[in-house]
Amino acid sequence: MNESWITETMELIGDLEKQLIKIEGELSGLFQEKEELEQQIMTADNLIRLYRNKHKVLPTPLQDIHSGYFGNKTYPEMLREIATKSGGYFKVLDATEIMLQADVSKDKRAIQANIYAALHRLKDHFIKVKRGEYRYSNGVPKQKTRQEIQQSSRSHSGVQVVVKNLKDKNPQMTKKEVLSRLLETGFDFKGKMPVSAVNIVWAKLGYHKEDKQQSLPGVS
Repeated sequence: MNESWITETMELIGDLEKQLIKIEGELSGLFQEKEELEQQIMTADNLIRLYRNKHKVLPTPLQDIHSGYFGNKTYPEMLREIATKSGGYFKVLDATEIMLQADVSKDKRAIQANIYAALHRLKDHFIKVKRGEYRYSNGVPKQKTRQEIQQSSRSHSGVQVVVKNLKDKNPQMTKKEVLSRLLETGFDFKGKMPVSAVNIVWAKLGYHKEDKQQSLPGVS
């Protein structure tokens, strides 16, 4: 194996790492756009909630509930029907009154307890807007919250800080040595693949250039 092959391969790796950094930047922009859209959805949810609460709005299809209306339906089935007929908006207090009117039970507290238990089972479909109020996603999987996105972002920055500290104290450490040190100390990668996380941070910090230079002929 000649030195020319090594040089060309390192250049290829450098190009791939540049593409990786570019993609990471694009993903960051998409995350920001996603957060903005989620904020707009939340704002619209709040407007609907405030309007309905102020005017005591109850959807027409649910105003004439009669005894036995739900038949033998389960609580998850009843919640889905109420949310669907309410235009995707679900309020526990409204649902409780509806179920009382339908004679699902005479015990108001028991109804509320069963509603919250069902909501917990359906947490991927009922997105909490505020206490006691939800938006029904109509079967669409629950999206990551802003907090979850921020936690994911922090996990990348956490790796970056640790890797930089190690390199600052020991400039001669290689990527493999840094990865080994993190694994040995039990570093929490927050569910991310250790090799991938270190590779991304290594490229972001520009250390891949050192690897490339150290592999060039005549460079000590």
